[in-house]
Amino acid sequence: MSGIRDYIWILPFIGSILAAISIFTPAAVISSGSGQLLQYMDGFYVILGRGTPEFGFVDIPILMIVGIVCLILMLTSTIIMFISSLTHRKSDAPASWIVLGILFIGGAIYYIAGTEVGYMIYGMINYDMQLSFWDIFDPSFGAIAPFISGGLSILGYIISKSVGKEQMEITPISKDITPVSKEEALVSEAISQPIPIEESQSIKFCPACGEKIPSAEAKFCPGCGQNL
Repeated sequence: MSGIRDYIWILPFIGSILAAISIFTPAAVISSGSGQLLQYMDGFYVILGRGTPEFGFVDIPILMIVGIVCLILMLTSTIIMFISSLTHRKSDAPASWIVLGILFIGGAIYYIAGTEVGYMIYGMINYDMQLSFWDIFDPSFGAIAPFISGGLSILGYIISKSVGKEQMEITPISKDITPVSKEEALVSEAISQPIPIEESQSIKFCPACGEKIPSAEAKFCPGCGQNL
């Protein structure tokens, strides 16, 4: 289990790499027969397929504000996750992994919802009609990668805590214990003690009849009268 935990840091590390790549890739794209319009999270866009590429920033301030706020959040989270994954290579996952995962996913949702609402407000103000950003654009890697990064970070935290949890073995206490009285315990202890060598050697027997001599100081055998 400890071997698995030593490699869990790779999950948030990969997540931070994907998040870093997403910052420099388009978040939304329009594809048509005449070319492509690639729009980045901060509002920067590139138009391809019309000879010389055209680029610039969208002239919708609310979209730029939403994108820049989300970009700052993504950039900060990416740096923290990258450093944290390297500094916890062989240790338990910190709580920051799950926080960063939530920030990545929340930031991506904020960008998707914010651009939709912002574009709708833009349409109502300028054209007196509701416009849908995601009916025109398709999500690209820049908007999808934060979900993957957040998922990898949260997954790494969950696996680390699951692997690091030690299973405690509880030995059941047997109920079949017969109570022993104090007298029985003393008798058992007395029986278990060995008889001293001096006492065993002090017991004598009559050499003539084999009668046990009651006292070591006796001069005659009580059975046959043999002189000891």
